[in-house]
Amino acid sequence: MNVQLILTLVILVAMIVGFLSGKFKLGLVAMTAATLLCLTGVLTFDEAYANFANKNVIMIGGMFILSGALSKTSLVSRVRDFMVSHGDKAKLIIFLYMVINVLLIQVSMPTALASMFLPFMASFTGDSKVKASDLIYPGAVVAHCAQGLMPGAMFVLINSILEANNAGVDITAVDYSRVIFVPAIVALLYCGIVAPRLLSKRDFVTAADTSSQSGKKASTLAAWQESLIYVAFVVNLLCMLFSDALPFSMNVVPVALDIILLYTKCLDLNDVKNFMNVDTLFMLVGVMCLGTAMQKTGAGTVVGDFIMNLLGKDPSPMLVLFVFYFAGATLTQFMSNTASQQVFVALAVVTCIANGLDPRPYACAIFAGCTAAMLTPAASPSIGISFGAGNYKFKEVFFVFLPLWIIYGIAVCLSASFVFPLAG
Repeated sequence: MNVQLILTLVILVAMIVGFLSGKFKLGLVAMTAATLLCLTGVLTFDEAYANFANKNVIMIGGMFILSGALSKTSLVSRVRDFMVSHGDKAKLIIFLYMVINVLLIQVSMPTALASMFLPFMASFTGDSKVKASDLIYPGAVVAHCAQGLMPGAMFVLINSILEANNAGVDITAVDYSRVIFVPAIVALLYCGIVAPRLLSKRDFVTAADTSSQSGKKASTLAAWQESLIYVAFVVNLLCMLFSDALPFSMNVVPVALDIILLYTKCLDLNDVKNFMNVDTLFMLVGVMCLGTAMQKTGAGTVVGDFIMNLLGKDPSPMLVLFVFYFAGATLTQFMSNTASQQVFVALAVVTCIANGLDPRPYACAIFAGCTAAMLTPAASPSIGISFGAGNYKFKEVFFVFLPLWIIYGIAVCLSASFVFPLAG
């Protein structure tokens, strides 16, 4: 184990402790980690701070401003009035929100989906019995757990790993969907019913806490300006849903729309400053930087090799499945989903081939585990966005979603062994 790897793991632990303490801003803790990685030589300057220009960070900054613009309209107060008058249907509204996330994630990406709902979060304040904290983080979690439920790109990614490791077998377009169907239902029920009861009630957060003020007074915008903001939001939504058809990157769309709103005086520079959640953006930059360090130093490979040594020469098929699943599902809470998938799915496939096991159930299950980000804001950009915007506490979300993480993992492993019998 080299010095840079040790430093990366020490800084990772220090960041987690800083998050858990609750004494410091999350952005401060994450950027401290990024700076230490640079000062210690683990990362170059460009590697440590390149994520300030990351496409997801840019898009989320634009989305925060677009969310603030919507909060200046009368729509927020109307939605809030609706929520207050239908307070008896709060549980139904929360559950339907989770169902919508499950459906939309089949045609979108987690980061885009989390961003898509940000403008509506300012409505769930004041007397509303449904709060932003009931929706935004659980919605991001269920989206990750249900991603790939509709046959799509997931099976292609898994087959590429199988082929790269000479597995000699592949999965069909619906196999991955079959593996995660029951686990996704479990996640939907937990996020729609259990999690909102356990999470503290908090409002959507902007830098100036404008969400708590919006809607308490009439909109000062002209009717045409309100209409323009609504059009901007719809355009942004459509661009996210049909991003593959765009001749440019989807991530620049919120920024372009914000610029239009500034020129038309729907927003001013003070609005931009107030609506930008800098703490969340700094947190995203810092945790993405740590993921880069873990990939660069080979932390994931070290953990994988350690697991293979623990398994011994003749491990039982189910033991191999559970150990690799939870190892990948753990590491993905602190580094790129893609990186953890490449490391742990590949290692599991190699182990299966060496032991005469069918690698398909292992590949599907571990891929799902590495996709199911939920325990830390470092787990994925969409989880980090939701964590910051919902004003959650690290310790709270960790312990609220830890039971789901365990149950989901068990369900995935059992489902994979049912779809592809381990003795096959």
